[in-house]
Amino acid sequence: MSISITIASFLHPYTAFLHGAAYNLHQNLEGLDVVSSSFIERAPGGQVIGGYWSPDQAMVITLGYLVVLSLLVISLVAAAAYTVGKKQGLLTFLALLFLPGVLNCLGLFPMINYLPARYTIHGMGNLGSEIGLVPLLMLCTIAGWSLMVLAYDNLNLTERFRQIYDHFWFPLALAAAVFFVADNGAREDSAILKEATADIQEASGYLLSQIRRYNDYCKVNGLDDLRSCQWSRYSQWTFTNIKEGEAIYFVEFAPDDSKGYYSASRWALSDEDVIAIRKEIAEYNQKLCPVKYLSRDISQSSPLSSTCEQVPYHFCSVKPDDPQGLVDNHIGSHAVALASECIIPRLATAKPYMRQFLAQVGQHEQAKNHRWLYFLAVAVAVGARVALATTKLCLIDARPAVDRRRVLNAVRFCVNECVHLLIRLLVGSGRWVRNVAARTARLFKRGW
Repeated sequence: MSISITIASFLHPYTAFLHGAAYNLHQNLEGLDVVSSSFIERAPGGQVIGGYWSPDQAMVITLGYLVVLSLLVISLVAAAAYTVGKKQGLLTFLALLFLPGVLNCLGLFPMINYLPARYTIHGMGNLGSEIGLVPLLMLCTIAGWSLMVLAYDNLNLTERFRQIYDHFWFPLALAAAVFFVADNGAREDSAILKEATADIQEASGYLLSQIRRYNDYCKVNGLDDLRSCQWSRYSQWTFTNIKEGEAIYFVEFAPDDSKGYYSASRWALSDEDVIAIRKEIAEYNQKLCPVKYLSRDISQSSPLSSTCEQVPYHFCSVKPDDPQGLVDNHIGSHAVALASECIIPRLATAKPYMRQFLAQVGQHEQAKNHRWLYFLAVAVAVGARVALATTKLCLIDARPAVDRRRVLNAVRFCVNECVHLLIRLLVGSGRWVRNVAARTARLFKRGW
């Protein structure tokens, strides 16, 4: 029992390290639609009976890949450590590798939580936690370091290669300027989308309150059979959802044109029905908030009240729909009881540019995930640059030819030995087969 506890305590720093790395990697890959935390349940016959989301279950595959990658990186680092310092370098690496486990068994290793505070399903633009990024950066940096040390030694590279690498390395800093401009543009687009969404929600909420008053007016006056009174009942669902929903809801589910705002999802109205509804609303406005036309160009609105309201200009920035003459084109400057002729065309014209801004913000969000992967690639390049400094510090260039390419020579030796062993096995098996065949032939000749 104590042995299993000790082993678990020894392995805990490494499992926590990889577990946190897997969670953060899976979050970013899910933002890029590479992996998914969605699962479908099927009956024995193959029919779909349900579905669920489970990041814990989906992350197991990512964790498995990371474990395999970590074992490969450990092998590469061991070979690179031997290249740099021979046996002493290899022993130093092993000591550093086992140090976290030993310290944890002694109760001296700190408890580090690499897991993100929250996980977002289909979380485009979500990057996990900054602490969880550390294990991945460490793995990439160490992998870059070991690969470059091995390549420099076994390919007999020289100082000239270091200078060539610097030509590639230093321009990477220029990416910071590109990211700065991209982030600035992303913030501006996000602010515009947020402001436009708030404007649409406010306009929908403003019209919704007027529709509810009109619905009460219809009930009190026994006008439930009017098309506009029926519209005042079923349209509340549409405007309530727009008022409460975000930009994605408006773009995906709001009507595409003004006619759609006069139609229910289960009804299809003709153009004549829509015009009839608009005429009844115009009569309602004229009855409760009459407009006096003193001349062709001069009119006088009703006094402002709880019923007759001056609609905010940004809700009425679009002219009423055709046909011309059905309502006054300057209705936005009058006090009205129901501002559907202003607000509905405004909502209909808002959808195309809302879709455009939403797509731009989505691209910016996904760019965060791509940039996150870019930083992992930069970590590999950082490790490679440190490796070039390591090779210079250890004077690998000054080593005699017999002291270089040790790992490559060891690999060649192992491969040659395996090939020779395989050949001996094949030759031995061939002799054995020939002996068995000869014995069988002799038995047949003897009449067995």
